[in-house]
Amino acid sequence: MKLVQYGSFEVQSTSMKNILANINQNADKKFFVVVGDAGSGKTTTINYIHQTVFGNQPVTFIEDGSNLPEGVEAALVACSKEMAFDYLKQIDISRALVIELPRLADRKSDLLPFAQFFIQVLSLMNNKKPLKLTEKAAEKLLQYDWPGQFYELESVLEESYHLAHQDESKMSIEPEHIQLNLPTKGSEFSIGQKLDEVERKYILQTLYFVHQNRTKAAEILGISIRTLRNKISQYRQEGFL
Repeated sequence: MKLVQYGSFEVQSTSMKNILANINQNADKKFFVVVGDAGSGKTTTINYIHQTVFGNQPVTFIEDGSNLPEGVEAALVACSKEMAFDYLKQIDISRALVIELPRLADRKSDLLPFAQFFIQVLSLMNNKKPLKLTEKAAEKLLQYDWPGQFYELESVLEESYHLAHQDESKMSIEPEHIQLNLPTKGSEFSIGQKLDEVERKYILQTLYFVHQNRTKAAEILGISIRTLRNKISQYRQEGFL
C-alpha cells in the first residue's frame, strides 16, 4: 500500500488516505471543519490542511467552543461532532468541507508507524539510546482499543519507554513494559455472535493478561503453540493485529 505523509509520519490506513485524498481534491474550499474525539488527530489534520491547501498562509483557526468571527472568508475549524452543526450554520456550506476523523481503533495500521516515530522523539528528547518495539509488544498495542485515542497512546508509550530504560540490558520495549487500562470484568459475549468472533476475543484477551507469553497463553487455552501461532497469523492477515 502506498504511504502518504501526514504530519511527521506516513499513514497506511485506507480511511486516513481517503480523507487526505478528499482534502486535496477539495483544495478550492475555504472552510474546513475537522470533526473528531479528543486525541483523534484534529490538530495534525488542521496543520496538514494549512500546509497543503493554504500554503501556510495566515488563516483563521477556530477551536471547539470559540466563536466564528463575522465576515471571515476562510477558516480551519477543529471541533467535536456536537459543535460541528453550530459552525456549519454560520458559513456557506458550498464553500466548506467537513472531515470526520476515525477513532484510533478503526485505523490500527497507522498505530505502529506513529508509535515508532514517537519513540524516536522520546529518545532524542531524553538523549538516550533508541529502542524498538518487539513483535509481541507491537501485538499488545494493536490488540487494545485505545478509548483515549492518541493522547492515551502517547502516555502509554512514554511510560513504557522509561520502564524499558530502567533495565540497561534492554534494547527494546517488551510487553511487560506496556501498562494498559485493561478491563477487569469477564469477557462480554452475546447471543448471535459467531463462534470464530468469540474465539478471537477470548484468545486475544488471554494474550493480554499473560503479556503476550504465547507458551502460557497456549497452556491456558488448551491448544498447541503451533495452533496459537496460526491463529495470531490469521488475525494479523484479517486486520485485527
